[in-house]
Amino acid sequence: MRVDKMISSVKIDTRKNIKRNAKKGELIINGEIEKDSSKKIDPLKDEIIYMGEVVEYFKDLYIMMNKPKGVISSTKDKEETVIDLLDPFYQKFNFNIAGRLDKDSTGLLILSTNGKLIHDIISPNKDIEKKYYVKLKDPIKDDYKEKFEQGIELSKDFVTKPSKIEKIDDKSCYVYITEGKFHQVKRMFEKLDNEVIELKRVRIGNLSLDPHLEEGEYKELTEDEIMNIIK
Repeated sequence: MRVDKMISSVKIDTRKNIKRNAKKGELIINGEIEKDSSKKIDPLKDEIIYMGEVVEYFKDLYIMMNKPKGVISSTKDKEETVIDLLDPFYQKFNFNIAGRLDKDSTGLLILSTNGKLIHDIISPNKDIEKKYYVKLKDPIKDDYKEKFEQGIELSKDFVTKPSKIEKIDDKSCYVYITEGKFHQVKRMFEKLDNEVIELKRVRIGNLSLDPHLEEGEYKELTEDEIMNIIK
């Protein structure tokens, strides 16, 4: 890989600036000044120092966030978004979001610069299961289990795929769905004449929300952890 491509790929600087600064002696490869910014390097083996800072190469970024209430699951909005919660270092990257959550919902959110993988996670054809903790206004009725398993008609042209409900107590449960339609869990309970008071996503595929992450906190994931979601 060209060294200028490697440096620009991690959003440190533009190729034009890298070329100019390299000629000024601001590019060091394996301990030696390199004035040719088109020099081929191995980004995983060679040590690159640009403008006095070591450049760490990575192909894509994967972030797990515990989304807090009151924040929009979007990359851009007039209101505060999950991107605004990230450190400035991360905010310069073009993230995609897997499985957006409502403004008043909390829990597991996945952000990544790998758009294809995000598409695979949210694709309805993949049948990736999402697990939610749900707190309800009224008690859970005995027929909920059967209705979830049969599918619930949310509109004239949409019936949910078979899903599962696991009762915790009279007014709280876990819900397992493989879709992610707009406000789907809330709408499912509305059709059953109940109201969702609290909604928190706790798992996507094989990836569970880290219990040590407080609302608004996040951490980087490895590619192996992310790939395990769709297995």
